[in-house]
Amino acid sequence: MLQAASPLPGAGESLLHLSGPSASIRQHQPLSCGFVLLGYSPKSYRSREPFGRPHSSMISNADFVVIDHAPELDRAASHVPSIVERRTISVPCSFELVFGDEEIADTPFASRCFCILHPSN
Repeated sequence: MLQAASPLPGAGESLLHLSGPSASIRQHQPLSCGFVLLGYSPKSYRSREPFGRPHSSMISNADFVVIDHAPELDRAASHVPSIVERRTISVPCSFELVFGDEEIADTPFASRCFCILHPSN
């Protein structure tokens, strides 16, 4: 579901929150926005591949991209390398957080990896 853009403090920036399929994403001018994938765990939607043209286009046209995923979760771990290893992307920063929460200690969600990406052109 697409929600209205909310203004962020600063120089006229705004935040557009999307939940659900990304087919309804508006096109933006190249390098005019950032793209943040929180809890990235791609699943196929109907007959579409989990990482299709809308995501690929948004990553290619974003000024920066942040991907948060659980590296122990197979769905995410199998897709993230193909994103960060693109020749058109540089990864200036990545880090992993490990949570000491007993409730999630034995699940793939106890560890989170964050990758910050920039276009390399």
